[in-house]
Amino acid sequence: MELIIPSSSRFLPKVRYAVAGSLRGLPRDTVDDVLLVLDEAVSNAIRHGSRGGAPVKVAVELDDSWIDIQVRDRGPTPELPRLPSTPPGTLSTGGRGLWLIRQLVDEVRLRRAGEGTLLWARRRVPPTARLAREHGVCSAY
Repeated sequence: MELIIPSSSRFLPKVRYAVAGSLRGLPRDTVDDVLLVLDEAVSNAIRHGSRGGAPVKVAVELDDSWIDIQVRDRGPTPELPRLPSTPPGTLSTGGRGLWLIRQLVDEVRLRRAGEGTLLWARRRVPPTARLAREHGVCSAY
């Protein structure tokens, strides 16, 4: 599933709705985590990476073992953000989004994409969900 959205947070509910539909049949906690990752990543792309008003590209792919997530902004971004290994300080005014994303997925990477940034993350599909999907059993979503 791929979406290209304008650089505005008012489109976040549409992203959540579309992605939740594409993950139908997976456990609710897995879907909730993926939606939170997308909320943070797309919000960051809008706030920090699409200052020129360029659209944000969101892609989510599901196979038997993984949920792959990509969020790409067009920049311009002066420097590539870094993935924090520790939580931000209690009085920090920012920096929680990428740390939170790191807690919710199995892998996450950031790389330069033209003048912008590409966030790539993946979350393992729980084995019970794989089994249920193979046998046509639906879960919470």
